[in-house]
Amino acid sequence: MRTVIVVLVVLGCGLLFWLLRYPCVPGRARFTFSFGTEERAARRALSDARGERQSAYDKARRSEADAERRWSERVAPYRKRVQELQAARAALPKPGQGQAVRPKRWLPPLELHQHVLLFMTKEASDGAERPSVDERLPLAGIAVEFGHTRDNVHIRVTRPDGTSRTEHYPRDREVAAYDMVEDIRNQVLRHEEFLRRREAREAELVAEIKRAEADLAQAGEAGRPELDTVRQAARTRRARADAQLRAARDGWKEDAGGLRPWR
Repeated sequence: MRTVIVVLVVLGCGLLFWLLRYPCVPGRARFTFSFGTEERAARRALSDARGERQSAYDKARRSEADAERRWSERVAPYRKRVQELQAARAALPKPGQGQAVRPKRWLPPLELHQHVLLFMTKEASDGAERPSVDERLPLAGIAVEFGHTRDNVHIRVTRPDGTSRTEHYPRDREVAAYDMVEDIRNQVLRHEEFLRRREAREAELVAEIKRAEADLAQAGEAGRPELDTVRQAARTRRARADAQLRAARDGWKEDAGGLRPWR
């Protein structure tokens, strides 16, 4: 019994599919089911139009895909060049804190690094092994002076905005304080040279990126006419196939089945 039901369902689905492809009204059912010459010719005309439309769409899709692939291959080297230059710009070294500079000559609370001068707190915070950072001062544009009085020596650091901060030390640290000042001055010069080189390199890369982007745009435009021609031909091919199928559907409705096929 179950097998019979399955067979009936399959046959019913097949009949429904056939009626969707070749619809009819009761008085014209022979065009849908008959195997006479006229009826078969009517069904073949509709089926051929459907096949031609599918073939036209497949050919249009392949021609467009081939044209887009050729266009992509044309611009790929230029796009790669732009990406490489952008990556090189993104990879430029950034002046973070940098490595410690001669830490054995540091004088608390001053700590000198490649790109910053740190002012540390006088004492370690709760649970910390060493003092925390009180001020992080980028080296660019700062000035440092060594000074002394009868009772002490001092290191005065002047910020780019003109404000300053002074650290005092006993006279027996005079040589160490002078050495620290010397290290800071030398590192300021190195840091500023680093910034100049980085800015110059970034300017070079920006100019190269603009030229590469212009080359990319030019290459893309050079290949655009071929791509547009292929796309227009594909649209024309699809439109012609659609028109032929519409005509076949109209012919079926008027001359054969009496109903317009669904596709």
